[in-house]
Amino acid sequence: MLKDPKICFCDDTLPGRLDIKKGDMICYLPYSMGRMKFLWGEDGEDFRPERWLDENGAFQAESPFKFTAFQAGPRICLGKDFAYLQMKILSAVLLHFFRFELKDESRNVRYKSSITLRIDGGLELLASHRQTPDIVYEEEEHASVF
Repeated sequence: MLKDPKICFCDDTLPGRLDIKKGDMICYLPYSMGRMKFLWGEDGEDFRPERWLDENGAFQAESPFKFTAFQAGPRICLGKDFAYLQMKILSAVLLHFFRFELKDESRNVRYKSSITLRIDGGLELLASHRQTPDIVYEEEEHASVF
């Protein structure tokens, strides 16, 4: 299934020196691009979040043309920064209050290709409350417990 195909209006050369002709249909699959060994190295298919960090542990962004979830260039998604912020906030809150485990660690996960990548049949997790201490914020006139 083609995802977001484009028709070339004139002869051009894409990054990577790929020549295309007027009328050619171009499409890409972000799922495949996110796992290409020539882009990400031999471990391109492995979940390794530290690949985004430099030698000092600071975040090191890759080219938006390499990580295409939000497109790149003049047609980049206007909501990209907001989406990243929402993902960070939600992840921080969930991981602060809950611990997650796979319900069945032996289950082979299969993906379902669509506009957004989904796990075929869903992914069942077990969530348990973390024991978190009450945080007390003291202010000049009163204290609040959250």
